[in-house]
Amino acid sequence: MIRRLLLSLAFRAVQNPKVRAEAGKLAHKAVTKAKPSLLKGARRAGELTKAASDEINYQVKKTRMKK
Repeated sequence: MIRRLLLSLAFRAVQNPKVRAEAGKLAHKAVTKAKPSLLKGARRAGELTKAASDEINYQVKKTRMKK
């Protein structure tokens, strides 16, 4: 019963334009703060993907040369 009450209050708050605007501002701030970390992570993931791809290509070429 308490859960139902809390959920109905949450849904009612979500429909409020002022609450939505404030949530948007908070989300924008969070994304702005997280952006450097996200970019760093994406860069590192790209480096690892490239290294793995290069290693696979090297192993394939090495295997073909043995034949």
